Amino acid sequence: MSYRNGLNYLESKTKVLELYNRFGARVAVCPEWNGRVMTSTGDGLDGTSYGLIHVAAIDAAQVGPAFCFFGGEDQLTLSPKGGPFSLYYETEAAGFSSARDHPHPPHGYREGPFVVDTAPPDPQIRMRRTVQMTNLAGALFDFDIVRTVRLLEHGDIERFLGHPVAVSLEQSDVSFVGFETTNSLHNRGQPLVRESGLVSLRIRSMFNSGQNTVVIVPFRIGDAVELGPTVCADFLGASPHGRLRVLPQAALLRADSKYRCQIGVSRRRALPILGSVDFRTGLLTLTTFNLPTKPWQRDYPCNDYCETTGNAVVDFVSAREYFLAESTATASDENDGEIVLERSPEDTPYSGEVVRVYNHGPAHPGEQPTAQFYEFNVFSPATELNRGESLTHHQFTAHINADNQTLAYLVRTILGVEYERVYEKMIH
Repeated sequence: MSYRNGLNYLESKTKVLELYNRFGARVAVCPEWNGRVMTSTGDGLDGTSYGLIHVAAIDAAQVGPAFCFFGGEDQLTLSPKGGPFSLYYETEAAGFSSARDHPHPPHGYREGPFVVDTAPPDPQIRMRRTVQMTNLAGALFDFDIVRTVRLLEHGDIERFLGHPVAVSLEQSDVSFVGFETTNSLHNRGQPLVRESGLVSLRIRSMFNSGQNTVVIVPFRIGDAVELGPTVCADFLGASPHGRLRVLPQAALLRADSKYRCQIGVSRRRALPILGSVDFRTGLLTLTTFNLPTKPWQRDYPCNDYCETTGNAVVDFVSAREYFLAESTATASDENDGEIVLERSPEDTPYSGEVVRVYNHGPAHPGEQPTAQFYEFNVFSPATELNRGESLTHHQFTAHINADNQTLAYLVRTILGVEYERVYEKMIH
């Protein structure tokens, strides 16, 4: 849909705050839906809407819960989703019956809008809310969450993407929109300690998929003995032939909503950049974030668990084992690099990935997907927080619509792979 159509639809359902500039960049934020950035465009009201707006889910909602599957380019959630310190799954006594049921986030986080502190004509939108919740281990949390959304101008590009890229974009005829979110979690309650469960910030970004869209996930190059697998690719079973290719410096994933698959990058391999290219429309999407200097020395909650319950007893099963038991897909043997279908031996509650990428698709062969999208998931490290201490995560999203020559330069300079090679491997 166009951005105008998306904006009109959203305004018929909830309050929308907009940031925009004279160059045509526009960003739509919905404070009542957990403060998420729903969509954006670089070409004014009649430009393309880049974020997923899941109309069917929004229309079907009886009320306005903040954690519904509404879509959005930048959604703030909390991690971990599963495992012994889960913030999502509950025991049978609390109404959760099996791993096949949809998880129910705790009431305090699932519902309720953000309070808006600053809004346009200010250059940014600042929102806050208070959350009380309990994890599966019984730890009580009391948080203030502050979230700021800021529209970026061309002058900000150098800070995020470097001087050469900024110069290239200034000299090229491109459509550009970029925004930054700053997300802070302030501990108002008891100290957070490893033994009873830590919490990290997770930004979930859902974009409209296309027949010729490819996700590019760079990773640190190095010896597998020292750094472990390049990517984890077996969350939902092995990907069919041609959907995933691992080059020496990056993983490529087809994002066309025809098959469910997911990859992840560990603490030892993660880089603070990932992106996607739609070869049909000439759209480059980029996400950067603040990654610690030595992420392998930090705790990242592991989300790779499903839960089954019986007689109120919780039994954790790794998600890959759960899905592989039902999967009939086989791994492709035609790749430029190794696809490792095993996790690192560090399978602990704090050895989770920094980045995950998911391509949506039908739940079963022959069915239609519930929506056409792919998503980026970026996780902050978790840390022990005393009362009054905070955890902050910054994330930057940009969409650049340009000609092939400009896109080739940007993909090579920013993501470290050749544009033509991506096309040959994934599209041609």
